[in-house]
Amino acid sequence: MSENEKKIGETEIEDFETLLEQSLATPQKGAIVKGQVVQITDSHVLINFGYKSEGFANKEDFLEDGELTVKVGDEVEVMVVGITGGGARIWLSKRVLDQKKDWSDVLEAHEKGKYIPVKILEKVEKGFKVVFKTVEGFIPDGHMEYMHKQRDDEYYIGKVFNVKILRINKRDKSFLASRKIYMQEVAEEEKKHFFETAKVGDLVKGRVKSIKNYGVFVDLGPVDAFLKRENISWGRVRHPNQFLEIDDKVEGVIINLDPENQKVEISIKDKTEDPWLSVDKKYKKGEKASGQIVARVRRGYILEMEPGIDGFLPDEELSWLKKSNVKLNVKDVVEGQVLDIDQKNKKVVISLKLLTDNPWNTLKEKHPEGSAIKGKIKNITDFGLFVDFGSFIDGLIRKEDISWTEEIEDLNERFKVGDEVEAKILKIDEKRERVSLGIKQLEKNPWKEIDKILPKGKVVEAPVTFVGKDYVEVELPRGIKGVIEARELDENRVLPEDVAKVGDTLKAVVIGHNAKEKKVYLSRKKYLLDSEKREVKEFLKQLETKETSGFSLGNVLKDKLKDIKE
Repeated sequence: MSENEKKIGETEIEDFETLLEQSLATPQKGAIVKGQVVQITDSHVLINFGYKSEGFANKEDFLEDGELTVKVGDEVEVMVVGITGGGARIWLSKRVLDQKKDWSDVLEAHEKGKYIPVKILEKVEKGFKVVFKTVEGFIPDGHMEYMHKQRDDEYYIGKVFNVKILRINKRDKSFLASRKIYMQEVAEEEKKHFFETAKVGDLVKGRVKSIKNYGVFVDLGPVDAFLKRENISWGRVRHPNQFLEIDDKVEGVIINLDPENQKVEISIKDKTEDPWLSVDKKYKKGEKASGQIVARVRRGYILEMEPGIDGFLPDEELSWLKKSNVKLNVKDVVEGQVLDIDQKNKKVVISLKLLTDNPWNTLKEKHPEGSAIKGKIKNITDFGLFVDFGSFIDGLIRKEDISWTEEIEDLNERFKVGDEVEAKILKIDEKRERVSLGIKQLEKNPWKEIDKILPKGKVVEAPVTFVGKDYVEVELPRGIKGVIEARELDENRVLPEDVAKVGDTLKAVVIGHNAKEKKVYLSRKKYLLDSEKREVKEFLKQLETKETSGFSLGNVLKDKLKDIKE
């Protein structure tokens, strides 16, 4: 072999090794490569991109609406996103590459103020989650519609709308957008023409677009006009929906134009003269007046005295009772007495109660505090009984005012609606509109004279009402509860159930009082011990009597022994 042939051969080997090294070189993470789909599995797409082994891409990257968008043999462009096993396995991603391109489009649109189409994915807190290709974004609730028009959330889901990007988040690669601003800019030319030609005083027609508590938005075509609540009628308007509904056709006068801020304000009431100007001639204080209820407001009712003149009936003027059951409905016609002409708020104030007598003036005369009454239970609550005693207001017997000696847990076990009860009037509170009654106050409080009724040391004979695990309850005079604890039942240790049962009668000695718990504590053990002492004492007394009569203890014992032998 010649020297030249040898050099050429060495060069070819070196070139081959270089090519081999290049073919085996591990691709860099983040590199964009092109390759051919060689296999599709259940979860991956295998791509040959000139490396020693195929790259793996998630099958989900190639799904659109659940359908696969590639097949074996297709050429695709992907990005290297991971390298494992020292280069043995290369992970590829079409989605990451798409996201990079889509994010670049978002950045460009934001920089140049262009519009982009987004698909509404779902309703989330305070707005909507949207997507532009693979980049997610957010539209706040206030930026979904123009001029306050907002439809049901479901209307937007799945639809595609043009939006303008307000702000981008480079860290999360997301954006904040506004459909409202897009719609505003598109409609700008139409609005401009309107403001160039319209003037205050013009009569305009439109359609009710939306109704709020504070007013109504009316679609005039190129612009939306605002109709304040107070400009709907010369009378008081509690809520616009009293007069208008969505899609109603309205006619109003332009009362304000703001071309700079592109705002229009209209009025319906200004089409006619204010009837309030002659109210003093028609309504005078102290005279009777009538009207029809048109609305319920927070503190009373609005009446239509006549077209354009509203009356106001305050809640406190319905009845002498603050918590009365007087209820009025819309369209009810009522008659009252004129209290005042409220020029500031343009209201004729009337009163219903002034046409009736004040019942509080006679209540205390008929049922003074401290007097006894009879009535029927009207309602039973957890805290007491409401009693109808023939007056204009029910009396309340609180649970704690039923008995001096008992603590009633469930009033329904003791009473039922319709039962007649007798009680004492404890207090009549006109200001708070309450009549307080008490059953236990019909008799003296036994706890104030407990030392007289059941003094310590007194022997009682009482029926057993309850046998518990650690004590026995008995019923004492005047309904007082007596308690004999297990240790006080017998000198020896016993169980309550072995000594007594409900219905038995036990004798015991009073050993203590507890007015707070409404209990008197007794001791059967003390009674038994005291009885034994009394028997011994009596026996010794008998012995002393016999000795003084000529008998001795020895003789008594001798007689006893004799009786036993016989």
